[in-house]
Amino acid sequence: MKFIFRSITFLILVSIVSSCNRQAGNNEKLLIKVEKASEENKIPVPEYGFSNGYVDNDGTLWFSSNGGGVYHYDGKTFKQYTEQNGLSSNRVFAIVSDLKNNLWFGTQNGLTKYDRKQFKHIPLPYRDTLNGWYPVLSPNAVHALATDKKDNLWIGTAGGGAYFYDGKKFKSYLTEIGRKQEDSLYHNWIPFIRKDNDGNLWFASMTHGGVNRFDGKKFTQFLPIDGLSDTQVRTIFCDKSGKLWFGFNGSRKSGLTYYDGKTFTSLTEKDGLCNTNIQAIYEDKNGRIWLGSGRGNICLYDGKQFIEFKAKEGRKFDRINFIIEDNIGNIWFGGKNGLWKYDGETVTQITK
Repeated sequence: MKFIFRSITFLILVSIVSSCNRQAGNNEKLLIKVEKASEENKIPVPEYGFSNGYVDNDGTLWFSSNGGGVYHYDGKTFKQYTEQNGLSSNRVFAIVSDLKNNLWFGTQNGLTKYDRKQFKHIPLPYRDTLNGWYPVLSPNAVHALATDKKDNLWIGTAGGGAYFYDGKKFKSYLTEIGRKQEDSLYHNWIPFIRKDNDGNLWFASMTHGGVNRFDGKKFTQFLPIDGLSDTQVRTIFCDKSGKLWFGFNGSRKSGLTYYDGKTFTSLTEKDGLCNTNIQAIYEDKNGRIWLGSGRGNICLYDGKQFIEFKAKEGRKFDRINFIIEDNIGNIWFGGKNGLWKYDGETVTQITK
């Protein structure tokens, strides 16, 4: 089958293993009390690795995985939560908290809301996947989450565009963005949503839709003609100065693009960029930009040059899906092969 998703990386390909049709009807919301979660000092690598990391309001950490549910780290031990504890799926891609201290998990089977006491399943408005088109993605899966200025939830799906959710109803957006697929329909996959320092929301599109900015009233689309280096956008990051950084799938000669509010500028392999496939971007306390790749090693950019990051013993780290920093300055990164913590001097392997 010839279509644009043949270049999709292993991280997303594994999502076909689990069916999306387990969701309940649109109005069904199931409350499940949290059973005692398993607790460990070190955790095993889930079969398909880790997908994301999140610093909670209280400074504790959450890590989502492709098949192992989510892990909560309180600074001493890890607690694992799975479908048995109330998650709607063990395949979790996104995490965000709201001003009411609820946690939201984006899963293969819609949303899961966690009020710190119990889990609540919230399916997306159901879309049929039995017509044969969806070989990899599912519009019923949540791959990206963000909250807006009014604490409403925004949801990026794997083929159904975006949803706005105010806690009561869903409203659909960005369904006809990018390229039409083999069935002559749009199936916009939004893998990432980022809020900038002004409160605007930026939506990445992996189906050649570039990025779309929502200012609270309207959407504005940006494409290579506007300065992006590619149309398949995988991740977005807003640094301390307000500059936006965009990472791409890297299928063509794309690069690392940043936007200063007026102009897009791209850095490519000719500038020393380690890999054109960029799945994670983060700025540390020293102002260095960290880049995680699904096809290469972690790369650091200090504003002048790119260098591959490696531990003291020389080890490099590839297939990285997320990079975050905790409240005391430790950098955490993970992906297909495990989870690590870097304290500025030493890299500690967290998985066993």
